[in-house]
Amino acid sequence: MLTVKRVKGRSALAASAAAVLLVTVCGPVTAMASPHRVASTSILPPAKPGTITEQDYYTASDNTEMVQFISQFEKANSGFTVKRDVFPSANAASQTLTEAASHQLPDLLMMDNPVVPELAGAGDLVPLASLGVKTSGLTEGAIAAGSYNGVQYGLGFGNNTIGLFYNKKLLSAAHIMSPPATWAQLVTDAKALTSNGVAGFEVAADNVPGSAVWQFLPFFWTAGGDLEHVNNAGGIKALTLYQELAKEGALPTSVVDEQQNNTAVDFMGGKAAMIIMGPWELEPFNATKGLDYGIAKIPVPSMGMSAAAPLGGEVWVIPKSSPANEALGLKLLEFLTSPASTYSWAAQNGEIASQESVSAELLAKVPQDKIFAEEIEHARSRTGEVGLAYSAIESALGTAVQAVILGKQTPTQALDTAETAVKTALAQYHIS
Repeated sequence: MLTVKRVKGRSALAASAAAVLLVTVCGPVTAMASPHRVASTSILPPAKPGTITEQDYYTASDNTEMVQFISQFEKANSGFTVKRDVFPSANAASQTLTEAASHQLPDLLMMDNPVVPELAGAGDLVPLASLGVKTSGLTEGAIAAGSYNGVQYGLGFGNNTIGLFYNKKLLSAAHIMSPPATWAQLVTDAKALTSNGVAGFEVAADNVPGSAVWQFLPFFWTAGGDLEHVNNAGGIKALTLYQELAKEGALPTSVVDEQQNNTAVDFMGGKAAMIIMGPWELEPFNATKGLDYGIAKIPVPSMGMSAAAPLGGEVWVIPKSSPANEALGLKLLEFLTSPASTYSWAAQNGEIASQESVSAELLAKVPQDKIFAEEIEHARSRTGEVGLAYSAIESALGTAVQAVILGKQTPTQALDTAETAVKTALAQYHIS
């Protein structure tokens, strides 16, 4: 049983909710049959005792969770040891691609789901079905996060997305009775909340993977934005929202230097009334004295619409190597993605568990996660439209977002510039 909560990372639960969940982690769930077990027709020989090489970028308090998982695995599997390599998340994609090029990937590798197409497209990953792995019983989000061109290459503990967090005291003081549901309400409320050093609304807009574009996509996609044609009417409409907020001073220009952990700190310190954030900050928010907050769905252009948020979450993949090494990777993968492990991880971190049955059990106990579960029903894979070209498109679109927030370009100018890079990226990967 894991007892350490992460302070920052992918997700976290309130201490009170986690306490309830941890009581049951070794209960009925541990006896459930795995929905993705190895079939008897697997092409691999049984894994022989030995060393399993594994890589991940869990470097915060979630590092302790992984250490405990590995300890549990080794105790349950005599003769097997795990050689773990941990590297910073900022270097994850580049290090993984470098290792792939030199054929030095581990037996089991963790990666952010948008990176899967790059390695899968290059033929560096083993299709899990060929190893006898089943995906029945997984959530749609879990399947989408680990697949490329309809083939499942990865499995994870669970998935996450983002929502609107708001400071109840600040809204009440501004006579705002409920969080904004539409863009018009967001602009009006953010402007009213901006005063005395408090920003009405903040997004992470540092142009690094997982910040500017990750937080812009719900507005972009919901308005009809298209990653293959970022300067279409929907894209311009979404970026115009950012422009309007920035012009009003409700979206401070300082956000172009902020990643998600920076906006979280502003929120905890009462310097931001509303932010876009995910469930990985639930625990630190709940532990912040005097912070009374709520979570709502991301505002949409018009009432009745559903926000199309991005799908988050890491997945475990098995790099192509030898049958013996692939069997070792598979053995650890089965342990890490078992219902018991998935329950424990999701309970600790507020994620929507990858197995439908585990997810349903957790959601019944953790109301705070229901907003994210509802958002995930409409969540989209960032690479689903553009595959391998996503990285270059993300960079171009992030630059456009920053240019508009800073007032350097209009939404049309910024997206026209980005579109040139988008066309180049699509042509490079023969995507039409």
